[in-house]
Amino acid sequence: MQGLRGARGPLLCGWLGLMLPGVASGQPVDPRSRAVELLSAVDQALSARDSAKADKLLEQASLKVPPPELALRLVRLAELEGRAVEAVDQKRRYLDLLGDGADGQGRAQLDAQQKALREPVAEVEILGPSGSVLFVDGRLVGVLPLPSPMLLSAKSHRFRIQTGKGRFESDPLELAPQLRAQLHLTPAAAGTAVAILSLSSEWLVLIEPLELEPGQRAQIEQSIGQLAKRERATILPPQRLSRALGAKPPSCLQEAQCQAQVAKELGTRAVVRVRLDRAAGTLHAEWFDVDGGGLAAQRERACGACQGGSLAQALSALSGELLRDAQNHPRGIVEIDSQPPGAKVVLDGQVRGVTPYQRALLAGSHALTVALPGYADHHESLVVQGEKTLTVAVQLQPGVSQQALSDSSRALVRPPRPLWRFLVGGGLIASGLIVGGLGVSALLRNGQCGDASDPPEGAPCNYLYSTGQVGGGLVGLSLGLTVGGALVMAWPTKAAAPYPGK
Repeated sequence: MQGLRGARGPLLCGWLGLMLPGVASGQPVDPRSRAVELLSAVDQALSARDSAKADKLLEQASLKVPPPELALRLVRLAELEGRAVEAVDQKRRYLDLLGDGADGQGRAQLDAQQKALREPVAEVEILGPSGSVLFVDGRLVGVLPLPSPMLLSAKSHRFRIQTGKGRFESDPLELAPQLRAQLHLTPAAAGTAVAILSLSSEWLVLIEPLELEPGQRAQIEQSIGQLAKRERATILPPQRLSRALGAKPPSCLQEAQCQAQVAKELGTRAVVRVRLDRAAGTLHAEWFDVDGGGLAAQRERACGACQGGSLAQALSALSGELLRDAQNHPRGIVEIDSQPPGAKVVLDGQVRGVTPYQRALLAGSHALTVALPGYADHHESLVVQGEKTLTVAVQLQPGVSQQALSDSSRALVRPPRPLWRFLVGGGLIASGLIVGGLGVSALLRNGQCGDASDPPEGAPCNYLYSTGQVGGGLVGLSLGLTVGGALVMAWPTKAAAPYPGK
């Protein structure tokens, strides 16, 4: 622990200096002195190896003491109780909170301890209401937002958040070894928390304009890449994006619905769009949350000439602000039911599931369509409020579902066959005909005299052609090539998905 203690004194003093101004001496409680008292009591309990008392005191101190000081005590508590993974997790968080103030010795110790872990682990980025206190399996973790993803044992866990409105706990979630994921926790009714685990940690990054100078594009890619690395995420490779676009033009990605569709097909959880306006000297960035179903954040920064150091400085500030805004964007719960049940739920043009349906969505307006064959479509505009549950009960009326008709028509539309199929198929058929001609010729020659000159009448041939097997094989190969070529040309192309993003 020696490598972790160097910055404690200045850090605590600096944080307490930013607390509310001192209150009048007549008031009995000073928040700054209360924080010092709690930390002192926690230290005494840890020194006495009274882990139960230290745990209770840390819960009381969670919103009153500096986050690094809280993380440091949680490290000591985890080590006292022999919880190796939790100790490494809290130590990572402590060093991340210190930032540049962390020394190399502490990070070297952390790397060694993480490599020495014997049980499999998973990394999960936790998102929830800002300022809420996070507990995992009943143990205090810290205050949201956390500075980095959590390191958790690969097993089942319960997550609980505590806000000013109460405590909200999720159902058990099973984490697989080596999993990297993002977990959204949203308060719901009856003390429950809706937990949405996004297994993908890839970002789809779009940089505009397309004709951007290579140096500027490289700087933007490097900045977003560093941000993704810090968040334990990865950037979607261009090759996969090209395959996902298929016949769609690249300009399709400038439309929000196309972005959402492509991102959902690829399994990415976010679309990060960065646009450099050289004429105005500004950088504009947007964060589209695929799971939340909307734009979670957008930021703009001046970058001067947008070259070299000025561009790097603007990118560094912009990317951090964008991520923070996206993580802190409020979310609410939407519960949709219909009579009869089993109706398709379409939110903002994307098919999300069937009724009964429950999901955490970004706060704001969302367009809802509920559709079931044999019933008229139900359209409604939803206004989702942060940390609240919106319940929608739909009574479907008999009629014609335009959504179902649209789905059917789109399901029948097939893209035209590509040119290469006609070229390959035609080549196979031509080869089949040539081979077939050789096979027929061989069959016709089978059993005929092969002497250089015709023998005298009544005299036997010295050599007879035996080309029946060869001819038969060539005819069979001809049929295979011809049929194969015809199938290559005639086989229908894969129908487009009937629903966007499906």
